[in-house]
Amino acid sequence: MRAKAKKPSLLGKMGRGVPYLLAAALVFGIAQYGSEDKNGSGDTSLNMNAMAANNSVSADQLSELYVVASLSSSFSLASTDSVSNNYVAASVLKEISQTSTDKIEKPGYVPVSYSPGIETYIVKDGETMQSIASKLSVEYRTQLTTDLIRWSNNLKNTDVSVGQALSIPKTAGIIYSVKAGDTPESLAARYGAQADRIISYNNLEETGLVEGMSIVLPGGSLPLTERPEYVPVYTYSYYGSTSDRKDMRVVYEPVTQGYGNRMAPGQCTYYAWWWRATSPYSLGPLPAGLTGDAKYWANNARALGMRVDNTPEVGAVFQTTAGWYGHVGVVLRINDDGSLLVREMNYGYQAYKVTESTIPVNVVGNFTYIH
Repeated sequence: MRAKAKKPSLLGKMGRGVPYLLAAALVFGIAQYGSEDKNGSGDTSLNMNAMAANNSVSADQLSELYVVASLSSSFSLASTDSVSNNYVAASVLKEISQTSTDKIEKPGYVPVSYSPGIETYIVKDGETMQSIASKLSVEYRTQLTTDLIRWSNNLKNTDVSVGQALSIPKTAGIIYSVKAGDTPESLAARYGAQADRIISYNNLEETGLVEGMSIVLPGGSLPLTERPEYVPVYTYSYYGSTSDRKDMRVVYEPVTQGYGNRMAPGQCTYYAWWWRATSPYSLGPLPAGLTGDAKYWANNARALGMRVDNTPEVGAVFQTTAGWYGHVGVVLRINDDGSLLVREMNYGYQAYKVTESTIPVNVVGNFTYIH
């Protein structure tokens, strides 16, 4: 005869519930401790209204909210959503010094034209862009640079004048005007930011990206060809003649990372370095010491002991100092008439694309070749 299974006792049922009771008590205790007045200072640590009114969130306050949120989530308590939202709101408040309690309670609310992480600053007498960057870095507790301010205002240099209005990102990053088709993910990939930070910093949880609105890309940086000081080189001028490419076409070539390539992705130098490291038709990888903009490559290559001259060779890098940053590409073939079949990235209007074309024989000697 099979023995009857014993029914769990009331004490046993209660015993299994003890961990949950203890966890709930711990969560309540931390929340209660954080909300008490500490050392008579009146610091209501976990009170969201007080945080917003004081325009500050301390590291201790964030730590307390984080512990409460983590424990609530681990034990699936009913308060999980509430305390998690408080932690996210406090994080945003700490980063952008937001003062509106109403916006903290509704993090999705934001005017569709302007991010709360942007401030308009009026230049005062005696100020320079460097002094403004230093002053606001201290005020915002971040690391603003003159480049970030320039790029956010589409300025080619650091010159400012009294009364000039500057749009300032309140964190280390750039201000960006949203365009049709933009997504947080595409902006993050293009400008070196993080999609989740773009959303939280600009309060985009409900509105999403709206064309024309100004937002901050925290941690972002402008690619070389989007910087206001960049001068695109569409054709090269040498000794009074113009070197136009012939039969230019875009070619698909999956340029990959690695191989010791320290150049900026998407630029002509990045592609030339990659091709020399990977193509069986090249003259071999370039030395690690070859760095800098394209206009410096010939001199730097000479200093490293490489052969540099005006004689083309299959597998060599062709180089010019024309334009703001110079330009480089690679030689694929020397044609019977002395013209060159070349490949290059970021030439002409083909930004970030690899093109193949012919350099006419009458201007082949105007380039420098790195063998």
